[in-house]
Amino acid sequence: MITDVFKRVLLAGLGLMSVTEDKLKEVIKDMESKGEVSKKEGEEIVKSILSKAEEEKKTIENRIAEVIKDSLKKINIATREEVVKLEKKVHSLEKKVKELMQEKEE
Repeated sequence: MITDVFKRVLLAGLGLMSVTEDKLKEVIKDMESKGEVSKKEGEEIVKSILSKAEEEKKTIENRIAEVIKDSLKKINIATREEVVKLEKKVHSLEKKVKELMQEKEE
């Protein structure tokens, strides 16, 4: 299904982000050992870059969610909210039918 494809792409991206974080820390540690940046500067650089990456990740996740929602709407598939709403209506109607059947029997 479409959502499975998007989910796999998102998970692959998140895995890449994890690898990137490890590589970033490795590069900064190497720069620290060469004296190119202090330990404090290195920590600030890592923190800053990871913070920006997290913001971008959230933006991408939101965009993917929008694309999925729009795609499902275009192919006329009900959302979870719509299904829950319909389930409640069906339950309510079943209850009314049962009550009417009981009244009719009396």
